[in-house]
Amino acid sequence: MYIDTHCHLDSKEYINNLDSVITNAIDLGLERIVIPGANINDLQYAIDISEKYDIVYFASGIHPSEIENLNEDSKSILKNALSHSKCVAIGEIGLDYHYLDSNPSIANDTKAKQKIAFRYQIELALENSKPIIIHTRDSNDDVKAILSDYANELNAVIFHCFGGDMNLFGFLKCPCYYGIGGIVSFKNAHSLRESLKEIPLESLLLETDAPYLSPTPHRGKTNTPEYIPLIASHLANTLQMDINKLAAITTMNAKSVFRF
Repeated sequence: MYIDTHCHLDSKEYINNLDSVITNAIDLGLERIVIPGANINDLQYAIDISEKYDIVYFASGIHPSEIENLNEDSKSILKNALSHSKCVAIGEIGLDYHYLDSNPSIANDTKAKQKIAFRYQIELALENSKPIIIHTRDSNDDVKAILSDYANELNAVIFHCFGGDMNLFGFLKCPCYYGIGGIVSFKNAHSLRESLKEIPLESLLLETDAPYLSPTPHRGKTNTPEYIPLIASHLANTLQMDINKLAAITTMNAKSVFRF
């Protein structure tokens, strides 16, 4: 059995085939799927999906690229969602500077707003004893600086779409988990594959980040949770271990951090 710990089932790519996507995932051995929060306007739809399908859970959060939508109304929506029985985390939250270098006139202001939103959602997680799902892109130093302020308080941290930077997270006192997705199959992901050999098995999670980042040989196509077994196969090959053992360990890890 597998668990996809990061899958945007609320994306428009699945609007016409969600039933078949989930049915196919179940047929391929998926036991749970977690929808991360991104745009506050999509949160209710994620909740609706989780209520319709037994295997689907969700996280409440605003992606750093969507922080313009963080206001008193959206804060209330985030908080209310945390009490839902299928809300398992806060995320995906963090910092994303990827496109800011090309927009220097707004870069500093946007970075400041992202940091405020990041801290707010971390503190919300602390108040509600929830793990956090981290998104970091071209922003590792600032993510590390902010997380260090909460190093002794965090419940658990999931580093979504882990890219191989082993210097980012070692200072945290809480359990840390690393979401491994389709990137592990990419030809140029040498540093990630080397880093994975240093991570304890009990810290690994499987994710698709669907509809993005489809694994080889499906790059360029819409990703789906159906590709979790393929991602697991690539990861098992990297670690030179049995895929069934890897599936069992990563499933146990996901159940531990998300408490489902």
